[in-house]
Amino acid sequence: MILKKIVLGSAGLGVAVIGVIYLLAPHLLLDVYGVDIQSPSEANIFRSGSGALYVALAILFLLGAFNTRYTRTSLVTLFTFMSGLVVGRLVSIVADGWPHVVLIVVLVVEASFAGAAAYALRVQDSSQQLRETA
Repeated sequence: MILKKIVLGSAGLGVAVIGVIYLLAPHLLLDVYGVDIQSPSEANIFRSGSGALYVALAILFLLGAFNTRYTRTSLVTLFTFMSGLVVGRLVSIVADGWPHVVLIVVLVVEASFAGAAAYALRVQDSSQQLRETA
């Protein structure tokens, strides 16, 4: 159970920090990659899609870390979310070329969280099977 708490807690905190920055000051992260917000519509896209959505997911991950009733749902969501980001980044690398080095590091972190969530789910499922057969 401690593994699940660590995975969900660390993902929740990391995603929350990124989400709050995108929500309150998206230019702080976008400037690193040379992306400039040119209109209120662009700001709206980043604040809602990357900001508020990330904060909402962070809440779910943290909820799963501290309330076993939501742990499995949070792990499945973490796996799905991080895997989706990884696939999107890989498609972009193939279609668009290599991004900023920071985004490569982010890709590795996202893939690591997807793997950790999958592992935690597998451990949870196998321990439930053992209890059911005993």
